[in-house]
Amino acid sequence: MIRLITIDVDGTLVTPLKRLTKKNKKAIKRARKLGVHIALVSGRPFNGLIDLIDDLGLSEEGHFSICQNGSYVVDNHTREVLFGTNQTPDALRRVDDLLKGYKLEVSAMDDKGFYTRHPRPNIYTRIDSKITGLPLNIVPYESFEPDKRFGRFLILGPSREIRRFIDHMPRALKEDYYQVQTAPFLIEVMSKNTNKGFAIRKVCEKRGFERGEVMAIGNEKNDIPMLKEAGFAVAMANAVGELKVHADFITRSNLRSGVAYAIDKLIENDLEKFV
Repeated sequence: MIRLITIDVDGTLVTPLKRLTKKNKKAIKRARKLGVHIALVSGRPFNGLIDLIDDLGLSEEGHFSICQNGSYVVDNHTREVLFGTNQTPDALRRVDDLLKGYKLEVSAMDDKGFYTRHPRPNIYTRIDSKITGLPLNIVPYESFEPDKRFGRFLILGPSREIRRFIDHMPRALKEDYYQVQTAPFLIEVMSKNTNKGFAIRKVCEKRGFERGEVMAIGNEKNDIPMLKEAGFAVAMANAVGELKVHADFITRSNLRSGVAYAIDKLIENDLEKFV
Protein backbone atom coordinates (compact mmCIF):
# COMPACT_ATOMS: atom_id res chain seq x y z
CA MET A 1 0.00 0.00 0.00
CA ILE A 2 1.24 3.50 -0.86
CA ARG A 3 1.71 5.70 2.22
CA LEU A 4 3.91 8.45 0.77
CA ILE A 5 3.66 10.27 -2.56
CA THR A 6 6.66 12.38 -3.57
CA ILE A 7 5.91 14.94 -6.28
CA ASP A 8 8.25 17.08 -8.36
CA VAL A 9 6.96 20.63 -8.84
CA ASP A 10 8.03 22.38 -12.05
CA GLY A 11 7.04 20.38 -15.11
CA THR A 12 5.06 17.96 -12.96
CA LEU A 13 2.72 19.44 -10.34
CA VAL A 14 2.30 22.86 -11.92
CA THR A 15 1.61 23.91 -15.50
CA PRO A 16 4.24 25.58 -17.72
CA LEU A 17 2.85 28.89 -16.41
CA LYS A 18 3.53 27.67 -12.83
CA ARG A 19 -0.14 27.27 -11.93
CA LEU A 20 -1.62 24.58 -9.69
CA THR A 21 -4.69 23.08 -11.36
CA LYS A 22 -7.91 22.49 -9.45
CA LYS A 23 -7.78 18.79 -10.36
CA ASN A 24 -4.28 18.37 -8.88
CA LYS A 25 -5.29 20.22 -5.73
CA LYS A 26 -8.43 18.14 -5.30
CA ALA A 27 -6.65 14.80 -5.87
CA ILE A 28 -3.91 15.62 -3.37
CA LYS A 29 -6.47 16.55 -0.73
CA ARG A 30 -8.34 13.27 -1.43
CA ALA A 31 -5.13 11.32 -0.83
CA ARG A 32 -4.38 13.24 2.35
CA LYS A 33 -7.83 12.43 3.75
CA LEU A 34 -6.98 8.75 3.27
CA GLY A 35 -3.84 9.19 5.38
CA VAL A 36 -1.33 9.40 2.53
CA HIS A 37 1.62 11.69 3.16
CA ILE A 38 2.47 14.15 0.38
CA ALA A 39 5.97 15.55 -0.06
CA LEU A 40 6.96 18.18 -2.61
CA VAL A 41 10.41 17.40 -4.02
CA SER A 42 11.88 20.27 -5.97
CA GLY A 43 14.90 22.13 -7.21
CA ARG A 44 13.31 25.20 -5.67
CA PRO A 45 14.37 26.56 -2.27
CA PHE A 46 11.84 26.15 0.53
CA ASN A 47 10.76 29.78 0.21
CA GLY A 48 9.76 29.02 -3.37
CA LEU A 49 7.44 26.24 -2.17
CA ILE A 50 5.62 27.94 0.68
CA ASP A 51 2.65 29.18 -1.37
CA LEU A 52 2.06 25.68 -2.78
CA ILE A 53 2.50 24.09 0.63
CA ASP A 54 -0.12 26.39 2.16
CA ASP A 55 -2.50 26.01 -0.79
CA LEU A 56 -2.34 22.21 -0.55
CA GLY A 57 -2.74 22.12 3.22
CA LEU A 58 0.72 20.65 3.73
CA SER A 59 1.71 22.96 6.59
CA GLU A 60 0.30 20.60 9.18
CA GLU A 61 2.49 18.64 11.56
CA GLY A 62 4.22 15.63 10.00
CA HIS A 63 4.62 17.00 6.47
CA PHE A 64 8.00 17.82 4.94
CA SER A 65 9.50 19.14 1.71
CA ILE A 66 12.70 18.20 -0.10
CA CYS A 67 14.38 21.30 -1.49
CA GLN A 68 17.07 22.19 -3.99
CA ASN A 69 17.23 18.67 -5.45
CA GLY A 70 17.72 17.03 -2.07
CA SER A 71 20.22 19.52 -0.64
CA TYR A 72 18.04 19.89 2.45
CA VAL A 73 14.74 18.69 3.92
CA VAL A 74 12.38 21.04 5.77
CA ASP A 75 9.61 20.31 8.27
CA ASN A 76 6.65 22.18 6.76
CA HIS A 77 5.04 22.81 10.15
CA THR A 78 8.02 24.12 12.13
CA ARG A 79 9.91 25.45 9.04
CA GLU A 80 13.05 23.86 10.49
CA VAL A 81 15.68 22.06 8.42
CA LEU A 82 15.62 18.37 9.35
CA PHE A 83 18.91 17.56 7.64
CA GLY A 84 20.89 18.49 4.57
CA THR A 85 24.14 18.56 2.66
CA ASN A 86 25.84 21.88 2.04
CA GLN A 87 28.40 23.37 -0.30
CA THR A 88 31.01 25.97 0.56
CA PRO A 89 32.34 29.15 -1.09
CA ASP A 90 35.54 27.22 -1.85
CA ALA A 91 33.53 24.60 -3.74
CA LEU A 92 31.79 27.37 -5.68
CA ARG A 93 35.14 28.88 -6.64
CA ARG A 94 36.39 25.45 -7.71
CA VAL A 95 33.41 24.88 -10.01
CA ASP A 96 33.89 28.38 -11.43
CA ASP A 97 37.52 27.54 -12.26
CA LEU A 98 36.32 24.54 -14.29
CA LEU A 99 34.37 26.88 -16.59
CA LYS A 100 37.42 28.65 -17.98
CA GLY A 101 37.28 28.70 -21.78
CA TYR A 102 33.47 28.54 -21.85
CA LYS A 103 30.89 31.31 -22.15
CA LEU A 104 29.15 30.10 -19.02
CA GLU A 105 28.52 31.40 -15.51
CA VAL A 106 28.06 29.61 -12.22
CA SER A 107 25.73 30.88 -9.52
CA ALA A 108 24.88 29.58 -6.05
CA MET A 109 21.65 29.34 -4.07
CA ASP A 110 20.64 29.16 -0.49
CA ASP A 111 17.15 29.67 0.93
CA LYS A 112 17.45 33.44 0.92
CA GLY A 113 19.31 34.44 -2.22
CA PHE A 114 20.81 33.75 -5.63
CA TYR A 115 24.51 34.66 -5.80
CA THR A 116 26.91 35.45 -8.65
CA ARG A 117 30.29 37.13 -8.84
CA HIS A 118 29.57 38.64 -12.27
CA PRO A 119 28.88 42.42 -12.25
CA ARG A 120 26.69 41.97 -15.34
CA PRO A 121 25.09 38.52 -15.06
CA ASN A 122 24.05 36.90 -18.33
CA ILE A 123 20.38 36.67 -19.31
CA TYR A 124 20.18 33.01 -18.20
CA THR A 125 21.35 33.86 -14.68
CA ARG A 126 18.86 36.71 -14.43
CA ILE A 127 15.99 34.56 -15.71
CA ASP A 128 16.72 31.67 -13.34
CA SER A 129 16.88 34.06 -10.40
CA LYS A 130 13.36 35.22 -11.27
CA ILE A 131 12.14 31.63 -11.73
CA THR A 132 13.35 30.68 -8.26
CA GLY A 133 11.85 33.81 -6.75
CA LEU A 134 15.14 34.76 -5.08
CA PRO A 135 16.89 38.15 -5.18
CA LEU A 136 20.01 38.20 -7.35
CA ASN A 137 23.06 39.25 -5.32
CA ILE A 138 26.36 40.21 -6.94
CA VAL A 139 28.99 39.12 -4.42
CA PRO A 140 32.77 38.69 -4.90
CA TYR A 141 33.88 35.29 -3.60
CA GLU A 142 36.20 36.87 -1.04
CA SER A 143 33.20 38.64 0.53
CA PHE A 144 31.52 35.38 1.62
CA GLU A 145 31.87 34.46 5.26
CA PRO A 146 33.87 31.23 5.73
CA ASP A 147 30.81 29.50 7.23
CA LYS A 148 28.52 30.46 4.34
CA ARG A 149 26.69 27.43 2.95
CA PHE A 150 24.77 26.85 -0.28
CA GLY A 151 22.39 24.20 -1.57
CA ARG A 152 22.96 23.86 -5.30
CA PHE A 153 25.16 25.57 -7.88
CA LEU A 154 23.84 26.40 -11.34
CA ILE A 155 25.94 26.53 -14.49
CA LEU A 156 24.09 28.82 -16.89
CA GLY A 157 24.62 29.90 -20.48
CA PRO A 158 23.69 29.41 -24.15
CA SER A 159 22.56 25.88 -25.02
CA ARG A 160 25.42 25.42 -27.51
CA GLU A 161 27.96 26.22 -24.77
CA ILE A 162 26.20 23.92 -22.32
CA ARG A 163 26.39 21.10 -24.89
CA ARG A 164 30.08 21.80 -25.57
CA PHE A 165 30.83 21.78 -21.85
CA ILE A 166 28.96 18.50 -21.33
CA ASP A 167 30.86 16.92 -24.25
CA HIS A 168 34.15 17.89 -22.59
CA MET A 169 33.11 17.87 -18.95
CA PRO A 170 36.10 18.02 -16.58
CA ARG A 171 36.73 14.84 -14.64
CA ALA A 172 36.69 16.78 -11.36
CA LEU A 173 33.07 17.79 -11.93
CA LYS A 174 32.07 14.24 -12.84
CA GLU A 175 33.82 12.60 -9.92
CA ASP A 176 33.42 15.13 -7.10
CA TYR A 177 29.88 16.41 -7.66
CA TYR A 178 26.41 15.26 -8.67
CA GLN A 179 25.63 17.20 -11.84
CA VAL A 180 22.57 17.01 -14.07
CA GLN A 181 21.29 19.03 -17.02
CA THR A 182 17.67 20.04 -16.42
CA ALA A 183 17.21 22.62 -19.19
CA PRO A 184 19.01 23.47 -22.44
CA PHE A 185 20.68 26.42 -20.68
CA LEU A 186 21.24 24.88 -17.23
CA ILE A 187 23.35 22.30 -15.41
CA GLU A 188 22.62 21.84 -11.71
CA VAL A 189 25.54 20.91 -9.44
CA MET A 190 25.15 19.44 -5.96
CA SER A 191 27.40 17.70 -3.44
CA LYS A 192 28.54 14.26 -4.59
CA ASN A 193 25.86 12.19 -2.84
CA THR A 194 23.09 14.79 -3.02
CA ASN A 195 20.03 14.11 -5.15
CA LYS A 196 16.28 13.70 -4.71
CA GLY A 197 16.54 9.94 -4.26
CA PHE A 198 19.15 10.21 -1.52
CA ALA A 199 17.00 12.68 0.42
CA ILE A 200 13.89 10.51 0.07
CA ARG A 201 15.76 7.46 1.31
CA LYS A 202 16.98 9.36 4.38
CA VAL A 203 13.51 10.73 5.15
CA CYS A 204 11.95 7.28 4.80
CA GLU A 205 14.48 5.87 7.24
CA LYS A 206 13.62 8.59 9.77
CA ARG A 207 9.83 8.44 9.24
CA GLY A 208 9.42 4.67 8.90
CA PHE A 209 8.34 4.40 5.25
CA GLU A 210 9.32 1.32 3.27
CA ARG A 211 10.44 1.67 -0.35
CA GLY A 212 7.36 -0.22 -1.55
CA GLU A 213 5.13 2.33 0.19
CA VAL A 214 6.47 5.24 -1.86
CA MET A 215 5.01 6.55 -5.13
CA ALA A 216 7.12 9.14 -6.97
CA ILE A 217 6.00 11.42 -9.80
CA GLY A 218 8.43 13.41 -11.96
CA ASN A 219 9.37 14.66 -15.41
CA GLU A 220 13.03 15.64 -15.62
CA LYS A 221 16.44 13.96 -15.44
CA ASN A 222 16.99 15.19 -11.88
CA ASP A 223 13.89 13.15 -10.92
CA ILE A 224 15.48 9.86 -12.01
CA PRO A 225 17.09 9.16 -8.59
CA MET A 226 13.68 9.82 -6.99
CA LEU A 227 11.89 7.36 -9.28
CA LYS A 228 14.59 4.76 -8.69
CA GLU A 229 14.11 5.08 -4.93
CA ALA A 230 10.33 4.60 -5.11
CA GLY A 231 8.41 1.36 -5.14
CA PHE A 232 6.03 2.85 -7.71
CA ALA A 233 7.54 5.23 -10.28
CA VAL A 234 5.31 7.52 -12.34
CA ALA A 235 6.49 9.66 -15.26
CA MET A 236 4.62 12.57 -16.77
CA ALA A 237 3.63 12.38 -20.44
CA ASN A 238 5.81 15.46 -20.94
CA ALA A 239 8.79 13.81 -19.23
CA VAL A 240 12.16 13.42 -20.93
CA GLY A 241 12.85 10.02 -22.48
CA GLU A 242 15.70 9.30 -20.05
CA LEU A 243 13.20 9.35 -17.18
CA LYS A 244 10.36 7.45 -18.84
CA VAL A 245 12.43 4.25 -19.07
CA HIS A 246 12.45 4.14 -15.25
CA ALA A 247 8.66 4.50 -14.91
CA ASP A 248 6.11 1.87 -13.97
CA PHE A 249 3.34 4.09 -15.29
CA ILE A 250 3.15 7.14 -17.58
CA THR A 251 0.42 9.58 -16.63
CA ARG A 252 -0.95 12.58 -18.48
CA SER A 253 1.05 15.78 -19.02
CA ASN A 254 1.27 18.66 -16.58
CA LEU A 255 -1.06 20.61 -18.88
CA ARG A 256 -3.67 17.88 -18.35
CA SER A 257 -3.30 17.47 -14.56
CA GLY A 258 -1.23 14.30 -14.83
CA VAL A 259 -0.57 14.28 -11.08
CA ALA A 260 -4.30 14.14 -10.38
CA TYR A 261 -4.81 11.42 -12.97
CA ALA A 262 -2.19 9.19 -11.33
CA ILE A 263 -3.39 9.86 -7.77
CA ASP A 264 -7.04 9.25 -8.68
CA LYS A 265 -6.10 5.89 -10.26
CA LEU A 266 -4.15 5.02 -7.12
CA ILE A 267 -7.15 5.80 -4.92
CA GLU A 268 -9.46 3.80 -7.21
CA ASN A 269 -7.06 0.87 -6.76
CA ASP A 270 -7.24 1.09 -2.94
CA LEU A 271 -3.80 2.78 -2.74
CA GLU A 272 -2.12 -0.21 -4.35
CA LYS A 273 0.30 -0.04 -7.26
CA PHE A 274 -1.45 -0.27 -10.64
CA VAL A 275 -0.47 -0.70 -14.30
